[in-house]
Amino acid sequence: LFFGWEAVGLVSYLLIGFWFKRESANFAALKAFIVNRVGDFGFAVGILAIWFYFGTIDYREVFSQVEAFVAQGHVLHFAGWEMSAITFMCLALFVGAMGKSGQVPLHVWLPDSMEGPTPISALIHAATMVTAGVFMVARCSPMFEFSETALAAVTLVGAITAWMCATIGLVQNDIKRVIAYSTCSQLGYMFVACGVSAYSVGIFHLMTHAYFKALLFLAAGSVIHAVLADQDIRRMGQLRKYMPITYITMLIAALALAGVPPFAGFWSKDLIIESAKVAEHLGWVGELAYWAVLSGVFMTAFYTFRMFFLTFHNSDRLPAETKAHVHESPKVITV
Repeated sequence: LFFGWEAVGLVSYLLIGFWFKRESANFAALKAFIVNRVGDFGFAVGILAIWFYFGTIDYREVFSQVEAFVAQGHVLHFAGWEMSAITFMCLALFVGAMGKSGQVPLHVWLPDSMEGPTPISALIHAATMVTAGVFMVARCSPMFEFSETALAAVTLVGAITAWMCATIGLVQNDIKRVIAYSTCSQLGYMFVACGVSAYSVGIFHLMTHAYFKALLFLAAGSVIHAVLADQDIRRMGQLRKYMPITYITMLIAALALAGVPPFAGFWSKDLIIESAKVAEHLGWVGELAYWAVLSGVFMTAFYTFRMFFLTFHNSDRLPAETKAHVHESPKVITV
């Protein structure tokens, strides 16, 4: 897992820096690489701790031994602090997930990764790099289940990220950055689901999010291509007259992201909110997570349709040279 994990980070660095002659693209790629190294250090420490205590890093062997290991009561002592060994391992693994999946405070690389071409943004934000952390936490759930402290940390970080990135998305004017912050926020939802032990729900949202977020990015790429690479939604408007197919595809993706029934986002988000509501074993952390994800739903709908209406329904603010160029994407892009 670790070698594949690192390979994803390396390839993502190269993809984000695709426009290598742009200083901003090089800076964004370097930021993504460095921030992910911070998270990966924690991930490596977690793996080494597992190997030290269990003598193996095979999933099945570790999971079969973890209950007996916890019963032995291994405790770490450091500078007057005490922490169970299983909690230390889980928290170290989660630091790696935070870096890879853009969780606060290691989220700073994710919005800047928009410097790459739009298909690359769709790939990174929908299906590959950012989902690796969520998958890893769910994959290691037999370990996390024995550490309530680690589960509370996962829930708390996910809730803060879901709420904070949604608030940031409310004021973004770059069409791709709006979607990027929505990715951070939705990943927070997935971690909340994992933190309250609803791992299948987290993976369900991961899958639904992959589809509608990829569609949203590709529709945004079609818009950017049509308006001569201008990404400021304040300088768009009335594009539905020129791009009816893109309009429909972005509307479908926006409805799913906002959680409007019967679209996919509604079912997975509703299950996450329900799971957070009944997470009484986490105390105030579960209560905080519930209100964070619930309020985040309304903010998600607001920034999504703010972007949608400014792009397709606002008064026509296109410059003359842009208006002369606006057209629906070629069929090869539409497909």
